[in-house]
Amino acid sequence: MTGLALQPLLPWPLALAVGLLLVGAAVAGLVTRPQRRLQWALRVATAGLVAIGLLGPGVAGGDAQQAGRLVNVWFVADTTSSSVARDYRGDQPRLEGYRDDVAKIARLMPGARFSVITFDSSARTEMPLTTDTTALRTAMQTMRQELTTYSTGSSVSAAREELGRSLEQSRERYPERARVVFYLGDGEQTNGQAPAPMDLAELVDGGAVLGYGTSEGGPMEQRSSSGGDEGDIETDDGQVAISSIDEAQLRAIADQLGVPYVSRNDGGDISPALQQARPSEVVEDALGTSPGRVSLVWVLATLAALLMLLDVTVLARDLARLRGVRS
Repeated sequence: MTGLALQPLLPWPLALAVGLLLVGAAVAGLVTRPQRRLQWALRVATAGLVAIGLLGPGVAGGDAQQAGRLVNVWFVADTTSSSVARDYRGDQPRLEGYRDDVAKIARLMPGARFSVITFDSSARTEMPLTTDTTALRTAMQTMRQELTTYSTGSSVSAAREELGRSLEQSRERYPERARVVFYLGDGEQTNGQAPAPMDLAELVDGGAVLGYGTSEGGPMEQRSSSGGDEGDIETDDGQVAISSIDEAQLRAIADQLGVPYVSRNDGGDISPALQQARPSEVVEDALGTSPGRVSLVWVLATLAALLMLLDVTVLARDLARLRGVRS
């Protein structure tokens, strides 16, 4: 239900005392200096707005997901050459889907700690657990696929050891925090070997396997150390190489992690995927909803600034008139 909610910027007694002091001083000036009634009226209004602002008014209503300090989140991203196959939302690289969804998830999980692990021929932690969403955004924007010349085929479970080690450390250091894993990839296994199982369900409290790509597949751009445009990757017989999603493999990984599989190749609203991504009671509690709130302090601050500007304008006008009389 929508209504006014107060969240003082200072402790209640101090906020009230400062507000009353400001308003009282302005009213006193208005009473004792009637010759400058306009200026002091502006100051009374300004002081009133500041006093109200100190009480932190806001409009309450709706629900906002709160991750708070109860959740550690890992984004495990496939950065093999297939991550730039151009079949996400038409003809965009799949990496764009990764970036879009990570940004959406981070916005819906305020206060959570985030980590990024990437994998291709090997796995590495690109960003350790942090609440710094700017660092997360930078990590995703600078994420690139592996160098084509170094590609030795991909394994969908290449990140198993790196992720497992990080989850174990989190369980030991932060046993009170839920451990949420989002695996982002296409499920292609191209190294000629059967993938090792991602059997980490006992360490994972929630999350999802997010799938990108189409069954028709898309071409993959080459990447060299020089950064030049070398066209698309080709097969040994000179044909353009095509990468296709393997949803059966992704579903198997989801089962091994104990989380649902969600196709994300069309992008759009991430909320339905997050609803499926919370099967555990501990994650349900950690991501529980609480009343949302939109602060009105900035509105009051803007109005107060405008009144102060008007006050300065009136003062400047009076000073100009005074100089004119003296001359």
